[in-house]
Amino acid sequence: MSNNRIWPNLPVLLLWISVSVTGFAQDIQKQDLLAVLEQLQTDYNVRFSYAVEDIEGMTIAMELTDSLDDALDQLEQKLPLQFNRIDERYISIVRNTTDYVCGRILASDTGLPLEGASVVSTLSTYGTITNTDGTFYIPKYLLREEVVIRYVGYQSWQIDVDALSDSCETFLIPAEVSTLETVFVTNYLVSGIEKTLDGSIGMNTYEFGLLPGQVENDILFVTQALPGIQSVNETVSNINVRGGTHDENLILWNDIKSYQSGHFFGLISAFNPDITKDVKVYKNGTPSHYGDGISSVIAMSSKDELSSEFSAGAGINLINGSAFGMVPVSENASLQFSGRVSLNGLWESPVYRTFSEKVFQDTEITNVNSEASGLDILAEEDFAFYDFSTRVLWDMNDRDTFRLNFLAMSNTLEFTETIPANNISKTSELNLRSLLGGISWERQWSRTFRTKVLGYVSTYYLRALNLDLLTTQEFFQENDVLETGLKSDAYWTLSNNLSFQGGYQFVETGITNEQEVNLPRFLDLDKDVLRTHSAFSELRFKSDNENTNITLGLRTSYFDKFEMIVVEPRLAFHQSIGNGFSLEVLGEFKSQATTQRIDFDSDFLGVEKRRWILADEVDVPVIKSKQGSLGLIYDKNGWFLNAEGYIKLVDGITSRNQGFQNQFQFANGIGNYTATGAEFVINKKEKHYSVWMSYSYLDNVYEFDTFDPSAFPHNLDVTHTATAAASVSPFQNLKLAAGLNYHTGKPYTIPEDENATSFQGLTENILFDPPNDQRLPDYYRLDFSAEYVWALSENTKAKFNLAVLNLMDTKNTLNIRYTLSDDGSGTSRINEIRTRSIGVTPNFSFQLLF
Repeated sequence: MSNNRIWPNLPVLLLWISVSVTGFAQDIQKQDLLAVLEQLQTDYNVRFSYAVEDIEGMTIAMELTDSLDDALDQLEQKLPLQFNRIDERYISIVRNTTDYVCGRILASDTGLPLEGASVVSTLSTYGTITNTDGTFYIPKYLLREEVVIRYVGYQSWQIDVDALSDSCETFLIPAEVSTLETVFVTNYLVSGIEKTLDGSIGMNTYEFGLLPGQVENDILFVTQALPGIQSVNETVSNINVRGGTHDENLILWNDIKSYQSGHFFGLISAFNPDITKDVKVYKNGTPSHYGDGISSVIAMSSKDELSSEFSAGAGINLINGSAFGMVPVSENASLQFSGRVSLNGLWESPVYRTFSEKVFQDTEITNVNSEASGLDILAEEDFAFYDFSTRVLWDMNDRDTFRLNFLAMSNTLEFTETIPANNISKTSELNLRSLLGGISWERQWSRTFRTKVLGYVSTYYLRALNLDLLTTQEFFQENDVLETGLKSDAYWTLSNNLSFQGGYQFVETGITNEQEVNLPRFLDLDKDVLRTHSAFSELRFKSDNENTNITLGLRTSYFDKFEMIVVEPRLAFHQSIGNGFSLEVLGEFKSQATTQRIDFDSDFLGVEKRRWILADEVDVPVIKSKQGSLGLIYDKNGWFLNAEGYIKLVDGITSRNQGFQNQFQFANGIGNYTATGAEFVINKKEKHYSVWMSYSYLDNVYEFDTFDPSAFPHNLDVTHTATAAASVSPFQNLKLAAGLNYHTGKPYTIPEDENATSFQGLTENILFDPPNDQRLPDYYRLDFSAEYVWALSENTKAKFNLAVLNLMDTKNTLNIRYTLSDDGSGTSRINEIRTRSIGVTPNFSFQLLF
């Protein structure tokens, strides 16, 4: 059994490492020259004499020195000034016009000076920055060299020093224009959600509007507001995209794959929205640099710009407390951190109790059978979760940037059963933890070429110890994932219309599954490792008027264990046809070698019954998919309409990873499914409100050749899904949102009759009707949320959020399954077990931002 004592100390250890890494960055701050001179006068008891007009507006990145002479040498090397000692105390300063040439940098779009632009030699180590009027100075000994001008938001510009003189010629620097991706619709549904030309949906949490039912921008819940994405059991650990299971989604945090997506076993996203800035969601036409995720890619990224000033926030809601910060460490390095921790250890709020009732339904936690044992049994659970992340940003120079990322997530559950009569008590445990870490280096080789290298580690740890109260039996289960990866990307801007991206990715995934019982003695240990090599390339074209956008991609993967090559073409095409209308064509081939399997509904205390496994090309094939879609878009005068039809073919699924709860529950079979559907959304946006309606149609059918019948409805065949919602801002600091969610019930299977059982050897089984022949009742949920921001001072804000999930307390049924039990007289009976939706759940949050 695993020893996990190191886990509680990992966040502290990684934070210490992160802060230590920033020590490599020089502690250099850009300062006004007048302030530097005043400080030198104070430190060394000297006085400077100068003409104010000679030094006014000059700034310098001053390094720490040990003596006055060293400080003066540094000033003379970096500025066109000469320092002459008159005596031991008085020093005169004159402008050196004979040894320097100069230039002046202006923005071409505004005509204003670019203060603080970096000016770096391409051959030597010399570098300087522009002053308040955009002027810079270069020593004449660099006349045969070139310098590169860089300023955030503007194109890098290369200048021959020979072209400079002492008259300070003016150079206009054009604004940066990205040819890789262009947003063509903003404020899709609410502010901060954008539809892009590559077919994806982008979300910026820093600019996010308000969606119904949320007190904070829970990233994975927000994705479920998009057409074609839902969760049939109201969790973020079971996101279904166009009829696919949750393990068919590739979830990335700063380009690192995460095998865990939720806290509270799926009711809360495991990714803190306070430090996650951008999210990209791909349902089709995925870029070739992404592998895995045959149903979707959800790529989250943190703020990638250095913080020039300290900012932070702290908040609390009825489930957890949180804090985050962005700390400038030096001129070229900063630190980001965030953390959340559950509060039920201090106070079990009504929201916590509602969440507990929802998540622990039909699990070992609630299935305590006092009646069958004839004893009075008391049960109590103790649950806690936390997450901690840190990110170090170091811009070593104008060309090279380094990023260090770390994220830890933990969920722990202790379940204690007690017989008061004889004072017997036993505690079962469940632990779910993940650790993600990565380091990347990006280099801008020229204006048109850059590279990025990423190395990462991702771990997943699921452990359960189930102690039987009435016997001495102990049942231990463990599911571990260790993934290491290396990825290199190269980006070429070939012209204003054409760009190319190519690269290589290596992934090694190791998965361990262990089950151990002490009485009777049983041990099952399975370890698998798979190495995958992938090469990818992508060509992007954009016409001058941006009416035509085409992305063609190709990804080729080699699975060394199977000596198998998989070729995956990708396509994203967008064509404006005038008068606000556009056509969109998306297509992709994809594959994935990791999936989840369900053996028994009681595994891992029945709370997290899925376990990760690797393909073996015998019982578990590499899953492969093909998808194509055609869409029509209208965007004009505040109206947005998108209608899209698609077909998705997925081959290589197994019966064990679909979670059957009928006659195929313990059958082994390999099959496929075909999902055919349509999605429609209409959205009207004005300055102070946004109203939208969406509808999705899905026809999702399994085919298993070895089953009878071979074709039947998919477990996730939710035929009709609809949403109607509105978000308004009646006052400057107040937002309100409400929305109604509806979908038809998913399929399930009923027994032939109430006593329909048969024996196979000594095992009694239920006799079922045709698989997935029945439908759950229709699902309805009305949600509401409100947000108010109060400016306490110029730099401090208080944010209040109120949200109510399932405002009408609708009693929705999420699942129905059937089991056999003993009626006490030795006769078996069939029990129906229903899982209900979450009840009315009001939540409140307060956050202080400064």
